[in-house]
Amino acid sequence: MGRPRDLESRRSILSATMSLLQTMSVGDLAIEAVAREARVSKATIYRWWDSKGALVIDAFMESHFSNTPMPTAVDPRTALKRHLTSLVQYFSGRAGKLVVQILCEGHDNNALLAEFNERFAKNRRRLVQETFQRGQQEGLFRPDVDPAWAVEMLYSPIYRRLIFGQPLDEEFIQLLCKSVDSLFSTEPKSKALRPGPKK
Repeated sequence: MGRPRDLESRRSILSATMSLLQTMSVGDLAIEAVAREARVSKATIYRWWDSKGALVIDAFMESHFSNTPMPTAVDPRTALKRHLTSLVQYFSGRAGKLVVQILCEGHDNNALLAEFNERFAKNRRRLVQETFQRGQQEGLFRPDVDPAWAVEMLYSPIYRRLIFGQPLDEEFIQLLCKSVDSLFSTEPKSKALRPGPKK
């Protein structure tokens, strides 16, 4: 696993998987096609992944984490807004359709849904929750808000729009980022939400 050639093959497999999923569904994806695209044997793929579902989840996770980072060099409130912005932008493309496919297939495959929840959803939410808690410690977020519930409130609108095919556009991003202030900020009112002077 740690050898350069092994790591190169693994990256090729993950890249090939995401490339194929740009034009086909999870259900139509075949391990044989991934092997051809990555120029490896099926045995090489099964050395690391025991199922197609596990491979798809890993490929999605690698792409997702690189495209939706949680900034660490800014304050937690700004970090959350930047993360939510990158997440919505990322999900507005093919990646969003892939998430919906994984969730839909998971309803007929409990093991796939459980693996996706355990390896991706829980880990990602934990990172956001820790950022929110840091914001509470720094006095940026209300101390009476449960961090886990705050994450649910911020993520739920994104997944609801994904499932129902509603737009993940710039207007939605602005509303979502404003909610970070209006729902959780320690300030009485967010400056972003205050009406401008009357003309």
